Amino acid sequence: MVETLLIACDFDGTITQHDTLHLIVEEFGTRGLWDTIEPRLRSGEVTLEQAMEEEFATVRATPEQVIELVLRDAGIRPGLGELVRWSRAEGHRFIVFSSGFRTVIQATLDHWGLGDLEVVSHEALFSAEGCTLLWSDRGERCAECGRHCKRHDLRGRLRGERLVYIGDGISDRCGSGLADVVFARAHLARDLSETGVPFEPFEDFVEVRTWLQDSLARAA
Repeated sequence: MVETLLIACDFDGTITQHDTLHLIVEEFGTRGLWDTIEPRLRSGEVTLEQAMEEEFATVRATPEQVIELVLRDAGIRPGLGELVRWSRAEGHRFIVFSSGFRTVIQATLDHWGLGDLEVVSHEALFSAEGCTLLWSDRGERCAECGRHCKRHDLRGRLRGERLVYIGDGISDRCGSGLADVVFARAHLARDLSETGVPFEPFEDFVEVRTWLQDSLARAA
């Protein structure tokens, strides 16, 4: 029996080379605000959602301004298109799981010819008068992290496949704990290293695809 995969991939800082949330706040909100919020987030003083509400309360920009900025400056990590095409050809599923905003994610994926990918995320309503965050339903609070986290979305979409998780940040820590294989970089890699959780380091999706191809070939 051929092993199939659900490849769950974070968006900001994972698919994109630069975190779109930080780009937006730095350009249209209060510069340097994240540097004051992040220590409080890591210590547990505030949740990720509270931190994002605090950040985006300062943002004043139209959707057009936001998308123009993101398409200009965010970029995408090399090899994504090839990984998605390989996944589909081999019968695997590739889904974007994000704590970011659908408007931004969809515009980015459309721009890079990947607009048909399934996206699970929150949303934001941008305007020159302010920004409103719309949180998706992530069920009851997670018993592992105490938040409404990505585990709810992941569990709801698994169909008995082997779970591959690709991420880079705080919002990926809990969801990655469900995975059979984790690809991690940046903050997620450091967090997993500190807690002794095994992962595969990566800097682009060429590395991810090569590792998965080789692993599946060895298992065949």
